[in-house]
Amino acid sequence: MLGAERHIIKKGHRFWAEIDNLSWQSKNLYNSANYLIRQNFIYGHGYLTYNQM
Repeated sequence: MLGAERHIIKKGHRFWAEIDNLSWQSKNLYNSANYLIRQNFIYGHGYLTYNQM
């Protein structure tokens, strides 16, 4: 079983802006990679490997 930790940071925290920006970039990177993988699979090009990304 995989576990996950959740840390709640208030907007007043000194690192809040940096963490907010990094989490936004992480979300966008995940969505972009997921989109590329799905498009290649749907259009019959097979599954993209990590190196092909």
